[in-house]
Amino acid sequence: MQLRSLSTVLLTFITLLVSPFALAHSGGGHIAGLADGFMHPVTGLDHLLIAIAAGFWAGRSGDHGVADVGYFLSLLLGGMLLGAVCLTFPQLQLSTILVLILTVAFIALSIAAPQHFAYVFFGAFAVYHGIVHMLGMPAPVAAVSYMVGLLFSTGLLLMLGLILRQVVATRKAHSKTTS
Repeated sequence: MQLRSLSTVLLTFITLLVSPFALAHSGGGHIAGLADGFMHPVTGLDHLLIAIAAGFWAGRSGDHGVADVGYFLSLLLGGMLLGAVCLTFPQLQLSTILVLILTVAFIALSIAAPQHFAYVFFGAFAVYHGIVHMLGMPAPVAAVSYMVGLLFSTGLLLMLGLILRQVVATRKAHSKTTS
């Protein structure tokens, strides 16, 4: 087994092992507004990894990466607005874990999926997650400020992923020219 394959299997196993303990949707805590919205994506490993991975994937599209980040955020906002008018929606924490595993697998294996696949994959997840976030709010009193904080924090994580992609691409190009 090659080192790359072994590291992929190990990373997937660790993700499966840690995922149940890393979810930001543990049911605890209160939504007080902007600060809670901002902190939510950075307090759960699931949010951190998926947002950074989505930004990393957006970096694959070259000059369109920032536009792809905007696309993801607009779909997340659309999902939040849908969630504000929905009465019920299935909350499947397993979907977050599945998206995380698939994302890690696609990136680790360098699978060259078409860009429209990423749009559908991450876009559907963004809409779904936006709906779930709004339905999970215990009180809609501070919904707008919570949404602003969540979108801003998620945007920063997406941009971090985009920057990481550029760093990786630059290092690969540099290592090819020096060897």
